[in-house]
Order: sequence, then structure tokens, then C-alpha cells
Amino acid sequence: MKFAKLIFYSLFVLVIAAGCSKEKEETKKEVITESKENGSEKEQNNEKQAEAENKETESKEEAEVYVAEETFEEIAFQNVNWFFGSPERQPKGGIWVFTEEKHAGELEETFEWEKEDVLLVQINDPAYINHEMTIKGLQIIDEKTVKIVVSLESKEAKGDTVPRRYVTVEKDTLIGKSFLLEDEKTGEAIKLN
Repeated sequence: MKFAKLIFYSLFVLVIAAGCSKEKEETKKEVITESKENGSEKEQNNEKQAEAENKETESKEEAEVYVAEETFEEIAFQNVNWFFGSPERQPKGGIWVFTEEKHAGELEETFEWEKEDVLLVQINDPAYINHEMTIKGLQIIDEKTVKIVVSLESKEAKGDTVPRRYVTVEKDTLIGKSFLLEDEKTGEAIKLN
């Protein structure tokens, strides 16, 4: 009986040992298979990364480089809309700065002269007859020059009217300044007469 038990235990240990050794062989195979898969995945990732870098390089080569447009400090203003009739147009085109001390009599009660000045821009160039003008910006070019950027849109009107626009600005902002007049769409200078 001792002999039978010994044989039984020996066979039991052999079966367990054989099972463990097969498990190790399978584990080795799994590790090798996984490493091959990981290797091919790494290769695919490397290929994808290389393709992405190539595309990025190509897009950099194809992309245009732009220089920022020149910008200027702007003066705050408010376009004036007339509800109960507007003042008469000036006999010629020009740019006028009306202040508390110097303004047309018909404007006396219209503005708060203690707080604001008024800029009038009128274009008498025949090319702009029957156009509506809106001032889009007052840009400080330097300490003595202000660029007035305007939008001019054709409109149907009775008779021949020249475009003009009044705007209010903070008091003393435009005193002693010279002016350039520029079309917003084309960037070209506009003649007043």
C-alpha cells in the first residue's frame, strides 16, 4: 500500500509539473506573440507619426506666411443721425471741426458743446454724388494726423446730393490735427472736390 501511495503521489507530482511546464510554454508563446504584435503596432505608430510629420512639413511648405496689417490707435466717435432736418450742405467739400467756441449758428442747440466737438466731412467729388457716407474709423496716424475711414454706398436720391457725415468726438480730441480720407473697401484716398 505504501508503494501504491508513493506511485500515486509521484504521478500526481508529474501531472502537476507537466501542467505547469505546458503553462510556461503557452506563456512564452503568448509573450512572443504579444511582443510581435506590439512590434507591429509600434511600427504602425511610427509609420503614422512619420506620415503626420511629412504632412505637417508639406503643409508648412504650402502655407502662406502673412504679415500683420498695420494698426492704429482710434478715437472714439458717434455718427450723428438727424431726425428733424439736417443743416444745409457746405458750398464745397471739406473737413470741419466745430468746437464750443467755433461752430455754425444753426448747431448751437444741437450738441453738448461743454463735453464734445463735432467733425463734419463732406465730399463734393462728382464720382460720389448720390452716395451715402458712414464714418467707420478715426485712426491716429501720428500726433498731428488722423485718418478718417469711410464707407460710401450708392443710393437713390431726388436731385444730386453730395455725401456728408457729422460725428461727435470727445472735446479737444481733434484740435490742430490734419486729416486723410480713405475708402474702407479699397483703401484708396478720397478727393473732397
